Amino acid sequence: MEKRNLGKTGIKVSELGLGCWALGGFSSINGIPMTYGDVQENTANEIFKTAFLSGINTFDTADSYSLGNSEKRLSNALKEHREEIHIFTKAGIYPSNLKPIPMETDLSYHNLLSTLDRSLKRLNTKYVDVFLSHKPPNSEKELENIEKTFETIKKEGKATACGISIGLNYEKGIELIENKNVDCIELYFSLIDCRPIKKLFPLAKKMNVGLIVAEPLSQGFLTGKYDKNNKFPKNDIRNYSYSPSLFEQKIEKSKQFEFLIKENRTLSQAALSYVLSKEEISTCVPGCKSIEQLKQNINVKNNLNREELDKIYKIQQQWL
Repeated sequence: MEKRNLGKTGIKVSELGLGCWALGGFSSINGIPMTYGDVQENTANEIFKTAFLSGINTFDTADSYSLGNSEKRLSNALKEHREEIHIFTKAGIYPSNLKPIPMETDLSYHNLLSTLDRSLKRLNTKYVDVFLSHKPPNSEKELENIEKTFETIKKEGKATACGISIGLNYEKGIELIENKNVDCIELYFSLIDCRPIKKLFPLAKKMNVGLIVAEPLSQGFLTGKYDKNNKFPKNDIRNYSYSPSLFEQKIEKSKQFEFLIKENRTLSQAALSYVLSKEEISTCVPGCKSIEQLKQNINVKNNLNREELDKIYKIQQQWL
């Protein structure tokens, strides 16, 4: 497994990490599922250990993933290898009665600090390699809270590096990098969510800010498993987070990349290969729910040719 620099942090991350959202098992709030189905603990344990033995040293979790159970399972599986792995965790969202997704944001200083302390207990560690705000700030006050938190936890040795998870809010990511607020950024980027290549990627490279790519398979839409007639299981959060029109839009976009499928390459492998072809990216952290999915991800090779990359870019021009 190739290693890359996480910006200027001094952390060497495996170019392919493991997203741990699904691995905490089923959880729900007021009857609404908060993950992708129910991964049993023995399966999660096997996935964590297989990932590590395959050279993956980067594990991306959060206090909200299965309400903390993702962190617990990660710790239990790899506690003997703590100094050999890099743990990223996030804080700042909490359960609520909000609809359709029952989570709200609290980026206050004391909440972020106390949330990290609880995460450290679940992870059975004195520090995390990267601490991330799970949402970007929406005000100057929230940004001040985040920066104050970063300063405190670095001083106390509870995090080596700090950053902000921006999702699809690329403009905010550009602002944070320009203002030198972060060591790294976590963002959504994929074949169909490609706008960062225009401004954010060049800026991150110039400022030596690490880029962590979440959802490189666009929450499963780039696996080739779905069409317009598919429905997610009842215990899957995507039942609530995607309107019928957005679901259809994602399917239509993903279908345009089926030309990348070959006898020895699935669409998901091509999608990961595309992400890894971007030198600005430090690591990408696809999730999985089975050993088979993990092994398929691990076997990805950066083997897209120039003709394929040119065709990808031509398709993406309509969205850039």
